[in-house]
Amino acid sequence: MPIDSISTNPVSPVPIKSTGSVERSPVVPETSSITPMPSVIATNANPVEKAPAETSKELAEAMEAVEIMMSVRNRSVQFVKDESSGANVIKVIDDNTGEVIRQLPSEELLGFMRNLTKMLGNFLDERV
Repeated sequence: MPIDSISTNPVSPVPIKSTGSVERSPVVPETSSITPMPSVIATNANPVEKAPAETSKELAEAMEAVEIMMSVRNRSVQFVKDESSGANVIKVIDDNTGEVIRQLPSEELLGFMRNLTKMLGNFLDERV
């Protein structure tokens, strides 16, 4: 049985005329009135130090706003400090069921932090 080869460049039944070469003028960059950006951007931002009374007032206002948003959705927010890892934990809890909807940091990350703290504690205790 003969095997026919298939050409990878099929021949068109209609002859194709070449378009010729296109000549373009050389590209000349345009000059503009825009000043170039400096390589280093200087900032004048300095940390703003607030009085403790201002900070506590802003914190109270933010907490009130969070409580209002949560009460609309029948949820509450708890701020807890995890004793074994020392991390601050924020929990969003469904008021109807008591279920934890979201926790930051997650329980997995807290477990990792607890283990890391325990390992570092053991390491430092052995060296002393």
